[in-house]
Amino acid sequence: MKILPIVYVTDMNSAIEFYTALGLKLDYQQRNDMWTELGSGNQMLALHFASQLPEKAHGRVELAMRATEPLEDILVRLQQAGIEPHRGIADEAFGRSIQVQDPDGMVIQISEIDGDLTSQQGK
Repeated sequence: MKILPIVYVTDMNSAIEFYTALGLKLDYQQRNDMWTELGSGNQMLALHFASQLPEKAHGRVELAMRATEPLEDILVRLQQAGIEPHRGIADEAFGRSIQVQDPDGMVIQISEIDGDLTSQQGK
């Protein structure tokens, strides 16, 4: 079984541009005006069109991503796509992170995990 998070979006094309700038790949077999699947390795994210966002768009689930490349590279790619970070690189107990905001205002954290820091937390 795979978990498939769904993000409701009001502008499918803007959302696709945003999430592909983050580094997700578009699945052209699962793309139409109402539903688009994007992937990274064996992980998937679905975009579902909604003419109006659900009232609890920022409810109990948060969308976060673990970087597989340096955060600086992600920031460069986003800036080349005209996307400014919501929050730049911040040091965390587990490594570093940035925050970006999708076209509908959802804040997404992208984390770069430092194995040395996380292995010391349990000591």
